[in-house]
Amino acid sequence: MNAAAGVRWRDALVVGLGASGTAAARLLTRLGVAVRVYDRKAQAVLPAGVTDFCGSESIPAAAFDGVDLVVLSPGVPPAAARAGALLHAPDALITGELGLGLLLVFEQRGGPWTPVPLVEITGTNGKSTVTALTGALLREGGRHPFVGGNLGTPLCTALLDVLDGTTPWFDTLVLECSSFQLETLPEVPNDVGVVLNVTPDHLDRYPTMEAYAATKSAVFRELRPGGLALVDEGGDYSEPLLPMRDDLELIRVGPGGSARVEGEGAGRVLVLVRGPGTEPERYDRALLRLPGRHNASNAVFALAAARHLGVEPDACRRGLSGFAGLPHRMVLVRELDGVRYYNDSKATNVASALASLGGLDERFVLIAGGRGKGDDLAPLGALLRTRGRGIVTIGESAEAFAALGEGVVPSVVAGDVSSAVRVARSMAAPGDAVVLAPACASYDQFRSYAHRGEVFATAVLAL
Repeated sequence: MNAAAGVRWRDALVVGLGASGTAAARLLTRLGVAVRVYDRKAQAVLPAGVTDFCGSESIPAAAFDGVDLVVLSPGVPPAAARAGALLHAPDALITGELGLGLLLVFEQRGGPWTPVPLVEITGTNGKSTVTALTGALLREGGRHPFVGGNLGTPLCTALLDVLDGTTPWFDTLVLECSSFQLETLPEVPNDVGVVLNVTPDHLDRYPTMEAYAATKSAVFRELRPGGLALVDEGGDYSEPLLPMRDDLELIRVGPGGSARVEGEGAGRVLVLVRGPGTEPERYDRALLRLPGRHNASNAVFALAAARHLGVEPDACRRGLSGFAGLPHRMVLVRELDGVRYYNDSKATNVASALASLGGLDERFVLIAGGRGKGDDLAPLGALLRTRGRGIVTIGESAEAFAALGEGVVPSVVAGDVSSAVRVARSMAAPGDAVVLAPACASYDQFRSYAHRGEVFATAVLAL
């Protein structure tokens, strides 16, 4: 059903058959819409009951014939699909899988759902951790949130689960939103919008950093009066995205912001000031088991969001202490001979690796490399000079990363992860950390960053 136009969607085209596209196709089919699907792969796995237009380099014109809805998967750049729709189906609504789910919910169409508080979280790095931790704090406060989007379960899959009776309808939606998803975000009201940080990423899709950053502003665009805008304090690209409205609560997170991390070492506390004249709330940093200053900052974002939605401070403290983190994001694999081994395989760009490594108190041996993204490696070299014990490199970009250590710290090209772990052990001293933070994509040697992290953890446990 087309919530915007008030008519029933009769024919839909779903572009891309990853997890999101498949979820959208399945949901639309369940709702009685005739669904066509397109994917470049001729052998794509098709959901039941769809018409197949897969296998060509571009979307066939016939796939658009008569459709009134086009649903784009996040990994599909929208320009070609928009052009095809404009030519062959000019009246069709174009959205993404996440947008489709939000339209159904907020227009109360297709199922037993009603509008609920909505949290939209974006940023280059840290958004999965903040999304998951916000969900954990809400659950500890007695709520039944859906936590997903770009992280884990697509929203359309959750709606199918509600239709099937697998889960009752949720009382809050906590969504991790990628820049790709935000390109097609519909105009539905949200209660909390979060931009954690904006650093170089996806510049193969966006012509400039400003264009990439601009996608993030979507989480502020439809904030309800009284809603919360959360942003990192002083961010070169995120600060200009803030909405110029006086009917919102605005919290900047950072050393000079109203939400911040104070103190050093074991004395660190997470501080949240929720409005002028209010007493600061203080949460012991030691409650959070995740290492690193960046994770302390992530926790402040999650605390601010949860408190805005009414979770009491004591429930927040319980939620912090019970949160074990996400796989492959600075996970402690083991401690051996006084050295801690961390799996941060999800650090697929330089900014993410810098956040993880810069947040450590100990010196580190870095394992890095893989399929490069064209990032500037110089900041990583600067951190190695001040905090590094050594660097061991892997994958296609091994030589480029090894050059960062020349004349600075011991540098070894190991080639593969298992060899790198053994070399890193020989470099590390008691009290150090060995960190897999590749700052690269994984596809040169692995199926995914998760596969890479699993190989690392196996090698560490075999020492």
